[in-house]
Amino acid sequence: MPNSNKPKLSLLIDENERIARIASGDVRAFRDLVDQYYNLAYSLAYKILNDASDAEEIVQDAFVKIHQALDTFRGDASLKTWIMRIVMRLSLNRRRDRSRSAWRRLGLHRNEDVEIPAPAAQTPEAQYISGETRAQVRRLVDQLPDSLRQVLILNSFDDLSYDEIAQILGVPIGTVSSRLHSARKKLLRQLKERDLL
Repeated sequence: MPNSNKPKLSLLIDENERIARIASGDVRAFRDLVDQYYNLAYSLAYKILNDASDAEEIVQDAFVKIHQALDTFRGDASLKTWIMRIVMRLSLNRRRDRSRSAWRRLGLHRNEDVEIPAPAAQTPEAQYISGETRAQVRRLVDQLPDSLRQVLILNSFDDLSYDEIAQILGVPIGTVSSRLHSARKKLLRQLKERDLL
């Protein structure tokens, strides 16, 4: 498939051109970059931190760092992967820092009233059950070891490829595959134990 390389090459040229425009002070080019990746970055930060204000703050910090460090981007990975790696690291640092707080360790910081909205077509009972199930699954994912939780979030929730995950985490693709298999197996067992499957 010789034609499959052309879009990728074009994408790299577009990324290099975008980076050059941002580095030269093109505010609109940077705004377009933020617009393109904000939702993906926020989604990843939220899934790691499970807190909307923390996720928003992390993404803002990430884009400030990205703007400051864009001239150091070497192009070894895609711009998307580089951005996600920065968001992941900042989110993991925030998670580690906040876990040191006694309030956070005791779970008193959580606002359990904040829930991901269920589809409007469901009955109130179905919405409650669906919300409870999502909350339980989120807690089970949150209890996985960091290495397993990270690959599960990146693959299953953010729909990133094994290669992208490997680049973000700085591990071989085989490690991503192995961790993902272990995470899914462990999560499946816990879901069955709680009659959620």
